[in-house]
Amino acid sequence: MAFRCAIGRAVPAAVTAVLVMTLTTAAGASGTGAAAAGASPAGPGEAAGAPAGRTGASGESVGSWAAPVPRRPPPASQTAQAPPPVPRGLDARVVGPGTVLLSWLPPAPAEGATPVAGYRIHQQGTATPVAEVGARTLRTEITGLEPGIGYTFTVRAVNAAGHASPDSRPVDVTLPE
Repeated sequence: MAFRCAIGRAVPAAVTAVLVMTLTTAAGASGTGAAAAGASPAGPGEAAGAPAGRTGASGESVGSWAAPVPRRPPPASQTAQAPPPVPRGLDARVVGPGTVLLSWLPPAPAEGATPVAGYRIHQQGTATPVAEVGARTLRTEITGLEPGIGYTFTVRAVNAAGHASPDSRPVDVTLPE
């Protein structure tokens, strides 16, 4: 016998198996047996201890189950662990002696992505960011650079938990001598 939910739809086999196991375990644990739990003897294709699909005195279904399990988003603690998407369109422009202006676009919106709390700017060859800015800042100046030297920069988006996106597309710039 297959279980049916209160609106007459068949309950998926995986849910039925869990219900049968739960009812069998509960009936056995109480020491009263399957018959006391409202189950009928098992017929072909039925599990022992499964409730019989019958109606009670009020006409409501007895032994039928409505057990849809809604899919819920992961808890906020898990989502905060995921880094935001990668910033886009990093650009570098020499604006003065030893100074480069870096600008970028925020990450493209992505379903389930964590909000950007700030950005970290990295220079190739350094583990520590050369600059950090807030979420609303989409450009920064890097100063103290040497003329005639080539530099490569990337930017990472960071969420409130401190998790950073992968590096953006790198941008190269050489300061004139």
